[in-house]
Amino acid sequence: MENKSIIIHSTTELSADVQQLHQQAEVHLSNSKAKNTKKAYTSDWQLFIDWCAAHNLVELPATPETIAYYLTFLSSSSKASTIKRKMTAISQRHVSANWESPTKDPLVQGVWQGIQRSIGIKEVGKEALWLADLRQVIGILSNTLIGTRNRALLVNGWAGALRRSELVGIDVEHLRFTSDGLVLTIEHSKTDQQGAGQVIALPYGSNRSTCPVRSMQEWLSASGITSGPVFRRMDRHGNLYERLTDQSVRLIVQKNCQEAGLPASSYGAHSLRSGFCSTAAKAGKSEHQIMRQTRHKQSSSLQRYIKHGTIFEDNAASGIGL
Repeated sequence: MENKSIIIHSTTELSADVQQLHQQAEVHLSNSKAKNTKKAYTSDWQLFIDWCAAHNLVELPATPETIAYYLTFLSSSSKASTIKRKMTAISQRHVSANWESPTKDPLVQGVWQGIQRSIGIKEVGKEALWLADLRQVIGILSNTLIGTRNRALLVNGWAGALRRSELVGIDVEHLRFTSDGLVLTIEHSKTDQQGAGQVIALPYGSNRSTCPVRSMQEWLSASGITSGPVFRRMDRHGNLYERLTDQSVRLIVQKNCQEAGLPASSYGAHSLRSGFCSTAAKAGKSEHQIMRQTRHKQSSSLQRYIKHGTIFEDNAASGIGL
């Protein structure tokens, strides 16, 4: 999915300095969206092109009827959130080509509203990894190098309520150990695309096995890593390679959950973040405290975790003689 270019009649009309600025501006324009977002939109647009070709329909500019048919096709196998993203990809591609977006047409909007009523908009995410679950998982890890790495990754991902991209993006240079704990700087995140930087405090834990500070220190000491990526891929002989990928976090969480006796398919990378939120809410931490750790921009985004964590608190069915 390409961004709309900066349109000028001819670069030859510009001075050499302005031509260079034009090229730099084009680069900035291409960076206006996150890499993963652009990748998803590009894939979504290509799928739409292929579908139109298979049904002898024109993709650009697409008619509202074509979009309505495509959404109906998607509704049989896709979640509402996925369909919405594909609509956005189609809309942005039309706008970038100076066409009016067909997704805004009343016909398309009507079909879209009907689809949402039909398939529902509820998001079925992965289970939260509660503190008790985390302890269960940590308890089965060995003291080998890979076990030490996984312990540091899981505990710090959980205590910092980190997104998987944030977790694998940590460099040694982002860590600062103090007498109170570990200060972690997140240089880029989903809610900080401009790279202003966000700071998270990870205090010492009362339980050594789930202490984010000591687990990180133990991993750095055992691995000998002194600079660059903290969490790296390794082979069975303990040789370290490049930075772990986002997908690696999901696989590590699922593999260790399975070995701990938990259903692997129910958990994923996001289980660490949601597990922290739910556990903190149940422990009585305020919304403000939780948001400071999770870096949520809006409290509404946090409410589903808080509700999940406090579902049995002040419950009407409790204490009535059941």
